Amino acid sequence: MMNEKNMENNNEKRICSRHKQTDIFLLPSGKQLRVVAEMKDSIHHLCVNMVVNHPSLRIRSITCDMISVPSALCRQAINCFEQLIGRRVLSGILASNQKNPSMGCTHLTNLLYDACYNLFMAQGRILRNQLNEFFPGITEAQIIKFALMFRPELLNSCVRYSKTSPFIETVNNSSLPENANRFVALVRS
Repeated sequence: MMNEKNMENNNEKRICSRHKQTDIFLLPSGKQLRVVAEMKDSIHHLCVNMVVNHPSLRIRSITCDMISVPSALCRQAINCFEQLIGRRVLSGILASNQKNPSMGCTHLTNLLYDACYNLFMAQGRILRNQLNEFFPGITEAQIIKFALMFRPELLNSCVRYSKTSPFIETVNNSSLPENANRFVALVRS
């Protein structure tokens, strides 16, 4: 990645810069997550705010805020995700999120994708913390074995989680800790 000094040395002039941030919060009930994804550039300032059930990732609410857009016409897309309420965040949710793309917003869709992707990461962190508490000394391979029980779509999602990777071979050869079924029932309840 180029830093400011390198850009100055190359006589490059920055034309555009876009900043994104995604924050995920575990709500006090412990049964819901709030994800706030925000994007700012020289033209746009957009925000997606979504609440999902945990661990199912079923969408409870989703709102968009279009603070700054190139045209007032753009704001017609503000409710473009209403049809997602009640659906689960799964791999490929964006493939069918809009029945009429001309009524949506490419930038909001991209921001929603970031929000959904980061939900999986946050949920993995929650699971890791719960497993470390429930099973002191649990290995990373055992944690991933649990994760694959809850999120089988992780398999083949990247090089590390490829069915043929040495890491997944280690995961497959690891055993679950004693009382694993009790933990699975607790999480799914």
